[in-house]
Amino acid sequence: MFVRFRQRRNLLLVSLVETRRVDGKVRQEHIAGLGSIEVPPSVADRITFWQRLHERFAKLSNRVATATQTKVLGKIHARVPMVTADEQRALQLENAEADQQLWERLRDLHQSTANDHKGLAAKAERTAANGQAAAEAAAANAAGAKDRVDRIKGGENVPGGLGKPMTRGDWIKQLGLTRRDLRRMEHLMAVDKLGDDAWEEYSHEHFRELMKADNRMTLAAAREVLRRRFPEAPEDKQAAAREAFLAFHDDEAADEG
Repeated sequence: MFVRFRQRRNLLLVSLVETRRVDGKVRQEHIAGLGSIEVPPSVADRITFWQRLHERFAKLSNRVATATQTKVLGKIHARVPMVTADEQRALQLENAEADQQLWERLRDLHQSTANDHKGLAAKAERTAANGQAAAEAAAANAAGAKDRVDRIKGGENVPGGLGKPMTRGDWIKQLGLTRRDLRRMEHLMAVDKLGDDAWEEYSHEHFRELMKADNRMTLAAAREVLRRRFPEAPEDKQAAAREAFLAFHDDEAADEG
């Protein structure tokens, strides 16, 4: 028996062949495939190849004698060297460092997202507090106005109230609101009147739109930084740099699209 090597493009195929003489002619019989490996092989490729090779020979133990296996393994080792202990440690270190960088980048990404959400939550709390204070002030004014109505209807002489009634524009101006603010308030009031389920649906949609806007701003800012840093870079290098820089934003951009 002997080992045969055949290379197809960048793949090396290894097989076990036995030579026999049949009717005075030499015939070669394929015994078993022993695996394949990319050329040139990496350390990880060689580790996987040799693991599978030993597993394959374990299944061929009833057909291939130990001495033949040793001879074949030696031939294969000359072509595809077994991994040394130093190479294994170097690969482990390389993978560990890559894992460290990946998890650190993910940590920073998630921490940034968490900080953004905390900022949005704090802003929402401030807006809610301001709205609550304004609602309480308006409620007090409404109670005072109702009291004046009741007193006037009861025949009392009530001072003041002889000018023109406030128009919609007057009280908008007095409250320091813009027409856009007013439209927003009217929409929110309309949603609120529909009940808790509508308000919950609004909150979900509002948060989703905020995140989409945040993603757009993040991508725009990152692209602007890259445009400034690589103004003269060849197109292929510039694209590669941008792709690396924006790697963690690809999912968000896809979702937005």
